[in-house]
Amino acid sequence: MVNSQRFPSWAPQEVISEWKEACDEVDYWKRRFPAAEHNTEQADLLYRLLTYPDMKSVWEKLPKYKIRATSFASMVQLSSIYIETKPHNLTPKEYESWLIEVKETAMKLAKLIELSRYDQLLQERYFSKRNKLMLENIVGHSLKIFDPNIDAEQHAKTEPEYNQWPDLSPGLLSANLRKLAILDSDDQVGLLGTEQSSVKLDKPKHPNAKRSFFIKKLTQLIRSETGQPLREIVAKTTATVFDDPTLTERQIIRAAP
Repeated sequence: MVNSQRFPSWAPQEVISEWKEACDEVDYWKRRFPAAEHNTEQADLLYRLLTYPDMKSVWEKLPKYKIRATSFASMVQLSSIYIETKPHNLTPKEYESWLIEVKETAMKLAKLIELSRYDQLLQERYFSKRNKLMLENIVGHSLKIFDPNIDAEQHAKTEPEYNQWPDLSPGLLSANLRKLAILDSDDQVGLLGTEQSSVKLDKPKHPNAKRSFFIKKLTQLIRSETGQPLREIVAKTTATVFDDPTLTERQIIRAAP
């Protein structure tokens, strides 16, 4: 891809940099595998956000709500990912049935593997990796004695860093499965302790399901960041992403009340 495009003066430089990085990645894989079909969706999406005239007012309004340009670009990209597989493409009713099945299966598996070697699977992998890192840390600590910039006598009194590492053992697999079985939903599982309700569609197989998901997800992310749905911003961004200038705020409200 050619990444020497000209952009409007209102286009945020930091997002232009992200677009250039996306283009560079596509170019890299094209050079490696010229006959393959390459995914340019990320670069294409960013290009729309940076060039469509309606986005001018969006970028200009973001500082008012203390939303960084790069954060907004990430929100848009995340909202555009509609996974058309279970459980993401389930209706709310189907999702409830899926949750019941998951909980029952988790509890059944927990009982089946308890006290077997399978039960130690997570611990075995954790301690295997931890022991490898500990050994590397011990060797690195020992070799520092040969560093002329380090006082060997004082260094001998210090302990390897691994002694300060917290114990992050995941516990037995059966115990983790039992914890899973009592969760209300998978929304309670989040990286770094972050929780956010997953977006559910009443008609996940509808031709406009991807657009509906985008509207709901972007509204959710913006509301989480600012406390407001910011309908105008969502409407103009959705119209840009899906190339539909006829989209109105009323349609946005119907999709994401």
